[in-house]
Amino acid sequence: MKKFYNTLLFLFITTISFAQGIAIQGIARDNASSAITDTNLTFTFSITKNDNTVLYSETQAIKTDNFGVFSHIVSTGNPTTSAFNNVDFSITNLKMKVLVVYEGNTIEVYNQTFQYTPYAFFAQKAALATNATNADDGVPTGAIMPYSGTTAPEGWVLCDGQSLTSITGSAALIALVGNTAPNLQGTFLRGTGLSPTNGRSGPGLGTFQTDTFRSHLHGSGSLFANTAGSHTHAYQSGAGDQSGIDGGGWNSGEIGYRITNNTSSNAGSHGHVVSGSVGSTGDTETRPVNYGVNYIIKL
Repeated sequence: MKKFYNTLLFLFITTISFAQGIAIQGIARDNASSAITDTNLTFTFSITKNDNTVLYSETQAIKTDNFGVFSHIVSTGNPTTSAFNNVDFSITNLKMKVLVVYEGNTIEVYNQTFQYTPYAFFAQKAALATNATNADDGVPTGAIMPYSGTTAPEGWVLCDGQSLTSITGSAALIALVGNTAPNLQGTFLRGTGLSPTNGRSGPGLGTFQTDTFRSHLHGSGSLFANTAGSHTHAYQSGAGDQSGIDGGGWNSGEIGYRITNNTSSNAGSHGHVVSGSVGSTGDTETRPVNYGVNYIIKL
């Protein structure tokens, strides 16, 4: 007679939701590691404390498929204790225990402490919350995220500069940001502090930075100066003089030359204007490719 393989391989145990229960899937094998296929098996699923006190238990007949695989959602079987929803998942080190009846023998095939997933049933602050607005759903007050809707979901408000003073459950957020939600319409978010990548500073916490350009140079291009009116220049001229220098006569064989300082006619002052091919281009701002969303902030 074959015996049921007592190290039943569970592919996964995971939480679906509080209302639905805990999903279990496994492969039934005998002591020769052969899959037990197309067979009706009776299982008992129990949730116990670390000291083996049973908090919930149910039985369920399950038929394996042609690979020996079976699936079940704990909470949908035939309960032998109080309701599944009464299990206190805040208790640490809860265990899942699985028994199976195979060929007349009841065999324990699984008895292990839950990992983290089933404890999604319980969040201490959520259990104490009076409504969804102030429940702790794992998102801290003041968290900001992009949102594709036009109306903020419950527990959130739009970052549109609206007053928070009349919104239920907004006290914690007001303590962080003041009496109004930040107005992030048309605004990019940036981390505050000094960037370790380029050494540039972001805005202070809860403040804005205005738009700006980093200092830079442009190539000379094809610039030229235009004309801008007449002007004068000083110059010197000279001419031969046969009457001698300083009124004196020329000696025989000497040649003289007189230097005269002159100024051209005055035609007005002027300047030069540099112009060329560096012209106006672009739009009213510098921006990367982007996609429109609303920002929302957690109460």
